[in-house]
Formats: sequence, structure tokens, C-alpha cells
Amino acid sequence: MEFNYPIDYTLYNTDEITIIIKFLDLIEECYLSGVELSEFKAVYKEFKSVVRAKSEEISCYRVFKEITGYDGNQAVKEMKNENTSQ
Repeated sequence: MEFNYPIDYTLYNTDEITIIIKFLDLIEECYLSGVELSEFKAVYKEFKSVVRAKSEEISCYRVFKEITGYDGNQAVKEMKNENTSQ
């Protein structure tokens, strides 16, 4: 799917933007075909190294969901729930 990512491009360098887009693409993939938990955790960790503020993370998920219908917040909750059940 092609769309404009919910990223303030003035706040990040090219490498950071790439990490954010990689994570948002992975959220989409979660909904379309599923992903391995270990891969999701690794990419989420990279994402959090760039998007550190929880408010910024939630805002990104909200706009991403408005654009795509895919809920990043729910995907992360599922990952954390899966983590605790293992």
C-alpha cells in the first residue's frame, strides 16, 4: 500500500526515517500476513531508539491508523502480551 507516512521529516535524519518506515511497514505486514515475534521485537527496539517519547509514539500510531486502518498500538500490545505469556 502506498501512502504518506505520519512522520515529521524535519525532526529526523535519513537513517532515522528509514527505521520509522521499516517499523510502520512491519505493522502493516502483521495485519496482512503476520510476522515472527523476534523480528517484531527487534524492529520495535530500533523504532524506540528513534521515537523515544511515548506521546510521539502514540501520535504516530494514531495517524498511521487513520491512514491505513492498521493499529500500531494494538500490535505492540500484542507483542508485549506474547512476551509475558512465554
